[in-house]
Amino acid sequence: MEAVSEESSFSRNSREQDEGRHKSGSPILWIAAIAVLIGLNFASWVFCMIVFGKPERPLNYKLLTKLEKLDPIRGFMPVTAPRGKFHSAKDLYARIFTFRPNELRAYNGILKRNYLKNYIEVDDIVFLSGEFVVDSVQEMREDDVFTSGLVVRGRSTTFPDVILDFALPSEEPPARFELAKGDVIQVPESSTCAALLNVERLDDAVMVFTVAPLVTRTPATTKDPILMNREFELAENAVIRLFTPPQIQVDPERWPISEEIVPVEEDEIEEKPVELRVSEEEEARAE
Repeated sequence: MEAVSEESSFSRNSREQDEGRHKSGSPILWIAAIAVLIGLNFASWVFCMIVFGKPERPLNYKLLTKLEKLDPIRGFMPVTAPRGKFHSAKDLYARIFTFRPNELRAYNGILKRNYLKNYIEVDDIVFLSGEFVVDSVQEMREDDVFTSGLVVRGRSTTFPDVILDFALPSEEPPARFELAKGDVIQVPESSTCAALLNVERLDDAVMVFTVAPLVTRTPATTKDPILMNREFELAENAVIRLFTPPQIQVDPERWPISEEIVPVEEDEIEEKPVELRVSEEEEARAE
């Protein structure tokens, strides 16, 4: 039997050299693998923080609702509504007026985030209340934030620089809703809890406050504990049955929901006869 030389692959020196190469290479490979795993873990953690932490972003909201990782939006009763502070139009305007554009964007994001999360662990909700002069009543469409219902656009009676964008989501908008331009409506406090969802600053320093009622449920008249959609009355013949949809439309972002009604051109307005525009002095002189 031929003896194994010191230079062969089976020799002691060769084995020691191979073991040395393996020992020197293994830690580098393990360190690289661990670094990759740590990087992937950190990336996934950051991704989850962004997605779950900011559900108001269209892509995040679409992913969370598709994976059913976000609880459906729900309505409240007056006794179960989350706590907050009621603001007049003037007070709310003064609070937000100093916001720079980036601050206003961040503020709007927080407002929507809290709404989508059902105001869990939030006790400083911003509610709007007061009297407003109706400018228009518009029906919400499928591409609006709320895909069904009515939105009332009006102006504050006490602070004209505030425009109301009052969203009234409903499964079946009423066929009859008699609320004309110039009518005065009241946005009540605890019985409605109109929560602020978005603020839009116009070029002339006017602000549009989009609000939606949180109190949209009421106990049934029977002993059954089933909750019913609540009827909300703005006027004698302006009643709508409110409904909180489990999801809203965030893409495209249509804020404010209501649209400004283009006024009729002056040349389209029927001119009154001259005799109807006689001044009081001329009438007294004629007598």
